[in-house]
Amino acid sequence: MVDRAQLQRLASEVETLRKRLDEINLRIEQVDAVLAEHAITDAVLETLLSHQHGASISTHLPIGSGVSLPYRHNDVGEEGTALVDLGTGVFGERRWSDARIMTGRRQEDIQQLRNELKQQSDQSEAALGRAAQAFNQLAEQLKQSPSPPLSASQPDPPAGDDNKPSAPESTQKRPRRRGMFGADLTLDD
Repeated sequence: MVDRAQLQRLASEVETLRKRLDEINLRIEQVDAVLAEHAITDAVLETLLSHQHGASISTHLPIGSGVSLPYRHNDVGEEGTALVDLGTGVFGERRWSDARIMTGRRQEDIQQLRNELKQQSDQSEAALGRAAQAFNQLAEQLKQSPSPPLSASQPDPPAGDDNKPSAPESTQKRPRRRGMFGADLTLDD
């Protein structure tokens, strides 16, 4: 026989797994945004490196709120430099080629993290499916199990009173919840 406590435990397990899956998927979205940012950075650095031979480079650098700063690299034949976050808020000046290598390594590490998160997501999704299936099976068993017979002390309800609610149910009202001062009226009432 199926126990309601067991069914409740499975329902809570399903809910926990669902929340975990949602959290993992949110993290995957955040990692995808970082990967997209790294791809843009790599493309910009690649473009800068390909134009360095014999030509000056000019562009506009967006700083936010619709504002951009003009930039011109006039050192023909010399590779430009970029400020790179070296970690924990420390920035260092690196050549464009070095900055591209660093962002490439970071991108590989972040891609590995994304793959691990995707694996966790797949495992959580499979566990959620198994738990939901077990819950549905137990709920079906509970539905199909015979209900306990009425005791002999309870009379069968008369056939003519099917449309009327029973007296204890109609007169049984929950008391109105009062404020924190008990039965005294407050401004909240």
